Amino acid sequence: MASLVIFDFDGTLFDTHESISQTIKLTFDTLLPSHTPPQDEVLRMIASGAGLTETFTTLHPYPAEFTPAVENEWVEKYRALYNTHGQALVKAFPGAKDLLTELTALGISTAIVSNKGVAAVKTALERNGLEGLVPEDLIVGDKTPGAKRKPDPSSFTDVLAPALQRKYGVRIAGQKVLVIGDTMADIEFARNIGSQVCWCRYGYGDREACQTLGPDFVIDSLGDVVEIVKGHIR
Repeated sequence: MASLVIFDFDGTLFDTHESISQTIKLTFDTLLPSHTPPQDEVLRMIASGAGLTETFTTLHPYPAEFTPAVENEWVEKYRALYNTHGQALVKAFPGAKDLLTELTALGISTAIVSNKGVAAVKTALERNGLEGLVPEDLIVGDKTPGAKRKPDPSSFTDVLAPALQRKYGVRIAGQKVLVIGDTMADIEFARNIGSQVCWCRYGYGDREACQTLGPDFVIDSLGDVVEIVKGHIR
């Protein structure tokens, strides 16, 4: 049985597609009203699992002007707009609460590794009745000290593994971890930490690209996760 299940957030535990696309549009409306990024490009960035910096650099018509100061302005504006307008559009996928509750009852640790800021993740958990089901110190997001964006393994090797060792006195190896996510970055992250990976086909990732990477398990709903955890990770 797995000792740790690491969830992605967007497109895995939570349906955030509309909240992200709408907030990207609002950010452009506010900071660059003369330009509306093509919707297909916005959807492509969401499907890739890209972070905010990469997303805005790609969608901005003048990427050369995207200095660190400009980048910070856009990211902070997006987050402010997301908190005001986007959070109301965020919904947990069916079965999320039951799944997290059951994993806790089985004594399996749960964590979230996301490109979102930790505050946004915590707010979504609270608004959807999932508060406390994932320990706060096991939520890793953008700018968490020691972490880098997936597929870099540092979120696990330098943040989660040490946190769990402090908590329980046991260092969890990648072989005892199951990563659950919907994009190529999630699958590659799992490979980089030496764990198995469950691909959420219902999420936002590019289906053909994700299938090509050969995930260990494929699910169409969160209800399938417990049996995978219990039956296939030894």
